[in-house]
Amino acid sequence: MRLGKVRHESKYLAVQYFYTEKNWSIEWMCKQLEISRAAYYKWLHREVPYEELENIRLAELIKEYDERFCHILGYRRMTSWINHFNHTCYSKNRVHRIMKKLDIHSVIRKKKKKYIYSNPDETAENILQGIFMLLLPIKNGLQM
Repeated sequence: MRLGKVRHESKYLAVQYFYTEKNWSIEWMCKQLEISRAAYYKWLHREVPYEELENIRLAELIKEYDERFCHILGYRRMTSWINHFNHTCYSKNRVHRIMKKLDIHSVIRKKKKKYIYSNPDETAENILQGIFMLLLPIKNGLQM
């Protein structure tokens, strides 16, 4: 998977595969896929830009850290860990974009419940028995 912005890359990859493996005609395939032969050859002989190579390196780092930390890192923590350990300065948005393309996301853990179920037999005895209702008017300065 490439991380660049080529428009018909999947079509170009299909043409390249069927030409090398099955020896199909490039002209016929380009006509069927509605792309020009010149565009295919331009894609075939293009130089990969520096930014795309950098994105590929970052994608490999993301895959490595995702495996190392058992899929718990989101894009913010992934960015901080990668920048800290590799002495780089990638932005959160760039890491997020590449993580979305690789379909990597953090696993959200469920919170554990902090209460204990109890039966009515085991509940505490009512010690107050409504005494606080009698004390309320005296506390506010009112007398009965």
